[in-house]
Amino acid sequence: MEERIANEVERLLGMFKDTPPEKMVVMKNLIERVAFMQITLEDMEADIKANGTIEVSKTLPRKRRERPIVKSYNAMIKNYNSTLKQLFDKTPDAKASESDDELLKFLQRGS
Repeated sequence: MEERIANEVERLLGMFKDTPPEKMVVMKNLIERVAFMQITLEDMEADIKANGTIEVSKTLPRKRRERPIVKSYNAMIKNYNSTLKQLFDKTPDAKASESDDELLKFLQRGS
C-alpha cells in the first residue's frame, strides 16, 4: 500500500509541477492526503465489489445490514472530494476560472 501511495503522490506532484514553491508547501500536504484516500478508496472498492454492500448478521434473528466498509467508504469519498476540491482551488487555473466566473456574472447583470 505504501508504494502505491508514494506512486500516487509522485503522479499528483507531477500534475502540479508548475505551482509556485510557496503554494506547494500547503499543497504537498493536501496531495499526500488525496493520495492516501485514493489508494484506500481503491482497496475499499475492490472489497465492496468482491463482497457486496450487504451482509447477513451472525446473530439470531438473522438480519441483512449494510457492511461497515460501505459506511467508511461513503465517508471517505466525501472527504476525498472535498480535499480534491481544496487542492484544485489552490491552482493558478482555479483563480483564472474564478475571475472568469465573476466577469460572466457581471456581464449577465448587464443583460
